[in-house]
Amino acid sequence: MIQSYANIGDASSAEAILDRMISLYSSSLQENLGSGAFRSVRPNTRTFNMVLNAWSKKGGAECGGRALSIWKRLNIIALEEERNGETYSRPDVITFNTVLAALAKSADVENRDGKEKIVGEAAAQKAVELLDSIENSNVQPNQYNHGKNRGLTHIEPDEISYNTTISALANASKNCSSGVHLAVDAENLMTRMKKRGIEPSSYTFNSVMLAWGRSSGGLQSAQRAEALLRSMANPTIVSWTTVMNAYALADSARKVESLLNELEQQATEQNDHHLCDSIVLYNTVLHSLGRSSDDDAPTRSEALLQRLERGSSYHPKPDFISYRLVLTALEHCKHPDKALRARSVLDRFLQSMKKQNILPPLLQDNIQEAFNSVLTACAYTPSNASVHFRHEAARILVETFRDMNSYDWPGNGEDGNTKRNNGSIQESYTLFIQGCSHLLGSSPCERQVLITSAFRE
Repeated sequence: MIQSYANIGDASSAEAILDRMISLYSSSLQENLGSGAFRSVRPNTRTFNMVLNAWSKKGGAECGGRALSIWKRLNIIALEEERNGETYSRPDVITFNTVLAALAKSADVENRDGKEKIVGEAAAQKAVELLDSIENSNVQPNQYNHGKNRGLTHIEPDEISYNTTISALANASKNCSSGVHLAVDAENLMTRMKKRGIEPSSYTFNSVMLAWGRSSGGLQSAQRAEALLRSMANPTIVSWTTVMNAYALADSARKVESLLNELEQQATEQNDHHLCDSIVLYNTVLHSLGRSSDDDAPTRSEALLQRLERGSSYHPKPDFISYRLVLTALEHCKHPDKALRARSVLDRFLQSMKKQNILPPLLQDNIQEAFNSVLTACAYTPSNASVHFRHEAARILVETFRDMNSYDWPGNGEDGNTKRNNGSIQESYTLFIQGCSHLLGSSPCERQVLITSAFRE
């Protein structure tokens, strides 16, 4: 039954059954000289592991604290069993790693209300403390092992133990105003792994680099992540994109482009197109250009998209995320012709979508947001743009709004699906009205006609 609750994500019910088992077993020990009716419901290590796994899989703010509470409770039980020469409920490395995994999940949760709870940095530090306690269980007593040479000395941390703790630090670093100290801790853990004879994997390196990238340490943190990348024997695409994201967060889009050029050069020299066949790699570069403060970043973003559209044996085709990233870069820039350019990207995006037979709701939402990006680009055309560009922006605003309302949205066919009209969401109307006010401010009559017409449609 515990496993059933765990499978459906009901960790609270799984733990409630565990509590009931412990209670029934304890009461049985008090009956008939320890042979009560519920003697057989004694929970073992696997029982505890199932409940811990339920909390770990559930994630969220409370999972780390609950897992840690169950861990401490299990160790008290195991210590009592040890005195009686038993190992029925003794925690093992799976127990240990599952608690760390739950803490890593809670480390990914931001402490928004400031109350004391085991989330964010607090959860990550609990994971580090727990790992420390296992490493030092033969050295000194602590709050987790209840005494020197007792309870946990049989558990040996493995690669999963270190990787999970490092992930906890990486998760927490994005929720700190400055996570540099967490990144330092993550890198120190990787050093400790090596000293214990555990070779760090690419996952280990990627997690440490992620901690540096999220640390809010600016360019220096990104450079530290790159140094780790250079020390890897066989970096993966994830390794490269992690460092690229670190530079993107440091507003160093040109460095991100440089890393992409380096990787493409390697692909050419080694005649290995698999090095650059991931669209995630290129979307990372497009994302960095969208975040960049460089005035020409949107232009470079468009150029990269066009290169992907042309295609080659080394380049993947752009996906809907690629187009959305370029549109986002354009809608926020200050270029006077951004409405024209955004509409061009939208048209190519919609054309590429025609090759898709069945589109999931996520893609439908992205089509809607693509239309809104063009409306935004129109509505926020710079006030100092020439009359020509402002007139063009007004024309595109009206055409895009009408095209959106008449668009043949996925699911509108004759296959029995409910017709879905995504063209009339509130944000679209708001952007249209803003655009009319901004671009047609000197023509109130024309503006009113357009707005009235839009609401009728």
